[in-house]
Amino acid sequence: MSTLKDNELQIISDILLKLYYMEDIKELERTFLTLIRTLIPYNQSNFRVIDPKTREILRKEAIFIDTDETMIPVFFANIEPEKNYLKNLFNYTQSVVYVDSDILGDDVRKKTEFYRDFLEPQGIPYGCGIILIKDGDLIGVISLFRSEEWGDFTSKEVFVLDLFKAHITKIVDQCLSANRNHRISYQGLEEESLTQREREIAALIIEGYSNEEIADKLCITVSTTKKHVYNIFSKYGVKNRMGLIKLFHSR
Repeated sequence: MSTLKDNELQIISDILLKLYYMEDIKELERTFLTLIRTLIPYNQSNFRVIDPKTREILRKEAIFIDTDETMIPVFFANIEPEKNYLKNLFNYTQSVVYVDSDILGDDVRKKTEFYRDFLEPQGIPYGCGIILIKDGDLIGVISLFRSEEWGDFTSKEVFVLDLFKAHITKIVDQCLSANRNHRISYQGLEEESLTQREREIAALIIEGYSNEEIADKLCITVSTTKKHVYNIFSKYGVKNRMGLIKLFHSR
């Protein structure tokens, strides 16, 4: 069994503490992929969430790190069920960590379309990740890729991912549930040409969050939050939070 140093355990704790405060899927994906790099170096990565009802990837929510944009459609084309050599893992009843080279021998894996079309052209033959499964439903996949020079993923790195898998599964499930059940209907408010961030903040204001709470939830500074709040009030022609709340409920 792999052992971790005290500073590595502290990093894991800090990452989880940060992630558990997140409700935005894309922010969660980007934050995890960015921070896990301190423990597991990689050349490329992606995090895609899957609708458990339709089993379809929420492509607009997917995050790719250091991947050429021209290769993203190639990636999606080659992870269709009939081409995906991870497909047998999707039938597990709980989340599982995988290493590509453990699933198929190199002689077989190198003949797959995914390897030939996506991995080989970019020089990233090694892959690992987490299949996120909640109550038997596939809800997401995290993939990390590495070059020949950097070598395959180690048992220690797999152990680190294993420590994260239950937590990430829970957080992704919470994000999906929040999006399904607690998303505010803006009705006519979007007519004011708010940015995506301003819509997020407007929703939180209407729910009663303070500037400090909004800043903490969205991982931005209080100063930045105040600037967004000022812009929101200006666009709606209101002077304060109560004015925005009254306007929302009047539409």
